[in-house]
Amino acid sequence: MFILSLKKQMMFPMLLGIFVCFFSSRVLAQVPATINVSDCGTSTTLNSTTIPGYSNLIWDNGSTATSRVVNASGAYWWQVTGANVVTNGNFSAGNTGFTSQYTYRYVGQNGIGNPCCGVLSAEGTYAIDDNPRDVHTNFSSFTDHTNGAGNMLIVNGSPTNNQIVWTQNIPIIANTDYVFSVWVTSASPANPAQLQFSINGNNQLGTTIIPAGTADGTWQFFTTTWNSGGISGNNIPIALVNKNTVANGNDFAIDDIVFAPVYRQNINVTLNPIPVLTLTPSAEACGVYNLVQTIVGYDNITYAYVFKDAQGNVINNPTAVVQSGVYTITAQNRVTGCTSLPKQTTITINPNPQKPGITSL
Repeated sequence: MFILSLKKQMMFPMLLGIFVCFFSSRVLAQVPATINVSDCGTSTTLNSTTIPGYSNLIWDNGSTATSRVVNASGAYWWQVTGANVVTNGNFSAGNTGFTSQYTYRYVGQNGIGNPCCGVLSAEGTYAIDDNPRDVHTNFSSFTDHTNGAGNMLIVNGSPTNNQIVWTQNIPIIANTDYVFSVWVTSASPANPAQLQFSINGNNQLGTTIIPAGTADGTWQFFTTTWNSGGISGNNIPIALVNKNTVANGNDFAIDDIVFAPVYRQNINVTLNPIPVLTLTPSAEACGVYNLVQTIVGYDNITYAYVFKDAQGNVINNPTAVVQSGVYTITAQNRVTGCTSLPKQTTITINPNPQKPGITSL
């Protein structure tokens, strides 16, 4: 299954696609059953749980706290991520751990003629460096995403369609959710790159467009959650493919690639209203009194009412109380189970007048 989301730091001219297969099998512990929460009132607290081997807790609203208060009914989730299976995803180890159909270049390289603008003057080349300006004089100068002092993959896009910029074989477990993410930015503004992510060679589903308008060097985050279905093995290829065939421009940088198992717990929350009970404040009767009539808008179909005396004893027959006193009533919704705040009423029971005596003459 395929769930796509885009979290943008700022707008950046680039087309990213993620193409994966759909698999109906969706089991195992990494895909837990949805939790249904039904609570009374206007808010409830949701709690995460610890999953061994997983970390980096995050909620759907970006919170990283272990619990979260929600104030509306709806769908929520939290997730934790396992270990990143991508080797050298931040390129700190240089040009290792991955392969490319592009030609590798490096600063100071000999035997490449007399390029006009640096070692990445030719289309279809890439370098690992800490500043794009080092490898092409027309590229913008900026730092990597990881820590501002490390390497990134810098690319002069090829006009040849479907060339693989970056690929790596990774281990995948069947029927498991994975998060696939990367940080990207443009190195020059003309003809922004069109990038496509593929998993196991599949490139048939999903695309997303990032509108133009952001300066070079503004890193943006792209992420998707993918379920492996029936795919498993230790050498499953994931790849980044350039789809832009325009030679001018089409220059970009990539950093911090992550492919990791993810445990996402979905939670459906229903907040039910607390019943509002209204009573007449006091009443007076002769001999006997029906407590039910103190309830404004009495509705025995929707609510179950509980009547108690001043000592807290439940009154089994509230329609015929014979003692004066303070009585407490609550109403519980028969469907949701939500109970009103207790309300009190004061009842005064007067004795029935005695019949006048009759004397004989």
